[in-house]
Amino acid sequence: MIVTLTLYRVLAFHDAPFSALTAVAFNVISVVTTTGYASQDYSLWGPLAVTTFFFITFVGGCSGSTSGGMKIFRFQVGGLMLLNQLRYLVHPSGVFAQRYNGRPLNDEVVRAVIAFSFFFFLIFAVLSLALAALGLDMVTATTGAATALANVGPGLGPIIGPAGNFASLPDAAKWILCIGMLMGRLEILTVLVLLMPFFWRK
Repeated sequence: MIVTLTLYRVLAFHDAPFSALTAVAFNVISVVTTTGYASQDYSLWGPLAVTTFFFITFVGGCSGSTSGGMKIFRFQVGGLMLLNQLRYLVHPSGVFAQRYNGRPLNDEVVRAVIAFSFFFFLIFAVLSLALAALGLDMVTATTGAATALANVGPGLGPIIGPAGNFASLPDAAKWILCIGMLMGRLEILTVLVLLMPFFWRK
């Protein structure tokens, strides 16, 4: 990803290779690790860069780290599940063991990854719609929801992008983003369980 965007910057904008690599590496690592820093306004780097930064907003760091996002572990498990599903389509009667880091991947972990991923994108959609209902444009609404839920920091666009801030957003939008940040930081499922009536029954 860093190499691709660096080449893109060099070829499309004629940047010096080392300068392009420095800028791309810093900003990509900042977004993936949800550090929240930006050295340049990467929303001006062209459609490829903007789209790339939007998708890596969801990734996050490694499991067990203090970074936000969905965590790389879940994407790796999802990839293994998809690969196994393709194998089953080719060999319906086959038995394929799912392994992660050399260890068997049990059904409990797979169910947890599927549940988290579903709720993550469901809540992302709800937050985006809620922000759009307040009159925010599509880029601000969707990237605001994504960056809040993933706890990244900057979004995209002229308002909440790397060169902007959230100060001009309506108070209601800030409350919605706060709820999204809280849910994302507490890994979503924890908050949802607390809201379920059966959790409080004795």
